[in-house]
Amino acid sequence: MRAAGLAVVLVACAAAARAAEPRPLSGAWWFGDTGPEPKQAVIRVPQRCWNGGVDFTLTETGHKVTGRARWIEATGGVPRPPREETEALTGTRDGDHIVLTGLHKVATFPDPIRDVVEGAPENGTTTVRYDLRLDPKTGHLAGTRDGRPIWLARFRTIHADCGSPPP
Repeated sequence: MRAAGLAVVLVACAAAARAAEPRPLSGAWWFGDTGPEPKQAVIRVPQRCWNGGVDFTLTETGHKVTGRARWIEATGGVPRPPREETEALTGTRDGDHIVLTGLHKVATFPDPIRDVVEGAPENGTTTVRYDLRLDPKTGHLAGTRDGRPIWLARFRTIHADCGSPPP
């Protein structure tokens, strides 16, 4: 009887220890800088097709966190000069608080056909700062990016009928 009681205590302690472990951050996140934060823990989004967006990933090693963001321009059917917009981030995690800083880089390249950049080039590098909290209910990261509201959520891509690119 005494051994059975000890086994129950050990199982309960192990379960409590697992519950106290923080949720891992590594992986892909949906970048929500417009619209309200969804209530679902994992949101369902149609594949991009011809729409743009942001590819945002985090890698967590101990208390250190690194991240990458890459903006994808929407395909509008009109050829435009190539443009790259990226962020390389480093930071730390303290419990449910994540702080990341890094460089936001924008580069516009000459049009390969006309060999010119239309309009003013957007080339430049700026510093960016994320201050995020991990929501224990949804698992989302919510907070600010350079003082503006942002949320990041885990997502699952669902099939969409993309058809032809827009005219």
